[in-house]
Amino acid sequence: MKKHLLPLLCLCMFMSGLASAASAKRALPADTVAKLKPEVRQVIETVIKASGTFNIEAVSELYAPNAVVADEQPPFSWNGQLAGVQWINSVQKAVKDFKISDFKVDLQRIKTFQQTEEIVYLVAPVEYTGLVNGEHFEEQGAFSFVLRIVSGKWLIKSQAWVPRNGL
Repeated sequence: MKKHLLPLLCLCMFMSGLASAASAKRALPADTVAKLKPEVRQVIETVIKASGTFNIEAVSELYAPNAVVADEQPPFSWNGQLAGVQWINSVQKAVKDFKISDFKVDLQRIKTFQQTEEIVYLVAPVEYTGLVNGEHFEEQGAFSFVLRIVSGKWLIKSQAWVPRNGL
């Protein structure tokens, strides 16, 4: 019995290694094997641009009915189909409250994403700039997004901001 146990154990370890290698191949980051879906990129670009221009109309139909948005502006989270509109309004209020002029947003290169035919996770690095009392203002960070196909359209399911100094 002991003579047969060692070869069986070796075979099990070998098969386990093959399964792990196959699993690792499936888990490769999507950006190493594919391009981000253009429709998804368009949604992200629209949302980021709207956050710098306060264009609530641009985002009014880009969030899922059960969407969740989290940001550092009070009340810190918004839910539902109007979460994006409410978030844009909070960004505009913060810019006004802090008296930021020449407010601009720059979406950096998206390097991190995972995607299937029905769902996408991505991290969008962003830089906000402007002037506060004539002094340069800058905030860098990233949004993590999850988008899903809802009724044939890519919609944001979740969006969360993390400032660079929070990493």
